[in-house]
Formats: sequence, structure tokens, C-alpha cells
Amino acid sequence: MGASKSTLLPLEEEQSICSETGFTSKQLRRLYIRFQELGKRNPTCGYLTREELLDIREVSLNPLGQRLVDVIIEDYGEANKINFKQFATVLAQFRRGKSITDLNTKEKKLLFLFSIYDRNHDSKIDRHELLGILKMMVGGNIHDEQIATIADHTIEELDSDGDLTITFEEFCKTLAKIDVDEKMSMKFLN
Repeated sequence: MGASKSTLLPLEEEQSICSETGFTSKQLRRLYIRFQELGKRNPTCGYLTREELLDIREVSLNPLGQRLVDVIIEDYGEANKINFKQFATVLAQFRRGKSITDLNTKEKKLLFLFSIYDRNHDSKIDRHELLGILKMMVGGNIHDEQIATIADHTIEELDSDGDLTITFEEFCKTLAKIDVDEKMSMKFLN
């Protein structure tokens, strides 16, 4: 059903996106069909809105779903929407590292994760930003005072330069022993 309703991605655009993202043509075509299916309001308009991304079941169930959509729309999209090329670029960051491109490096994955916290784009996670994420993650299950204590202890532990923030370098140092490629990757079918 989806393939018959969808329009094809122009070959030149397909080749360009494949070259930039590392997706195969087959993977990109499947992704394009899925992109159009997600565009429920107007599947052939060429973009997804914030609301359409929030309508994805897995996103809506995730306590950080709203923040994830904020990162996708605000950092990769424009005018409160995201086109297919931008969408493919975001997803390319989560390809397994078999063929590394500029998009799916460990650093790009960590930058994406860091940007979930650092929404004022000052390259630091401050107490306010950390509190916001912690509140999203635990909802109303923990009192604000306990969340504040967790945030303060986290910053105290990770902040090596004493500026009461977590820099990208401090963030990366904390995650150095984690296999980021494994934990932050999706398998894309061929």
C-alpha cells in the first residue's frame, strides 16, 4: 500500500543523499516510503511536522520523546518541520559503524546525545538543563528536592574544571567506556 501511494525520490537526489549518509539505495527508498507514511496529514508534501513526529507511537511513549523531537526539528529542520534529506541525515547518525561517514562517527552520536541536554546551545549542560531532563525522565515519581540533589551531585562528579557545568569534553569522558556505536545505533534493513 505505502509503495503504491508514494512518489519516487528523484535519482540524482537519491544518489546525493546515499553518498552523504552511507545508506544504500534500497535502504534510502525504504526510508523514503516510511517518511511519506509518517506524513499522515499530507504524505506527498515533502516534510514532516513536529506533530507528525510526536504521533509516532514509540516517540509518544518515550519520556524524552518531546525533547528528541525538539532536537530533530530545531537542530536539523527548519520552519518547524523537517524534509526528507534532513530526516535521512538525522537517522544516518545512528547507522552501525560498518561504513563510517562523517555522520555516524562516535563523536556525532555523542554530540546528538549532548544536544538533548544542551538546548541553549552554549556547549555546556548547566544545572537548569540537567534538572529539566531529570524531571522528564522520572516524571512525578521523585520529589523536586531529590531531583535537585541528583543534578547537583552529577554536576559535582562530572565537572572537572569547576565551572558548575558539564562541557562536551567532560560529557564524553564520562561515556568513554561505553560502546556508543552499539548503544546508539539502529539496524537498517537492506
